[in-house]
Amino acid sequence: MTTITLEIPEEILNNFNGINEIRRTLYEDFIIAQRQRGNISLGRAAELLGVTYSEIFNRLGEQGLSFINANPKELEESSQHFEKIMEQARQ
Repeated sequence: MTTITLEIPEEILNNFNGINEIRRTLYEDFIIAQRQRGNISLGRAAELLGVTYSEIFNRLGEQGLSFINANPKELEESSQHFEKIMEQARQ
């Protein structure tokens, strides 16, 4: 993994409770941006963030973003994954 150094103004730093919160926020925002650009799938975004597939939907919704920013193949994969989750929930 590559490490990047950023300079962040103090006025923005004051909105966070420490360096770990800043790191996590920047990482989450980066991963979600990559997802929205179509560079990674929903499943991969969830995996990289260490959250469930369902939680990635919530994260996108909290930011006012759609999970339907996908190509036809990704839509089919997402649909199949959702159906699998729903089937498991019914059992």
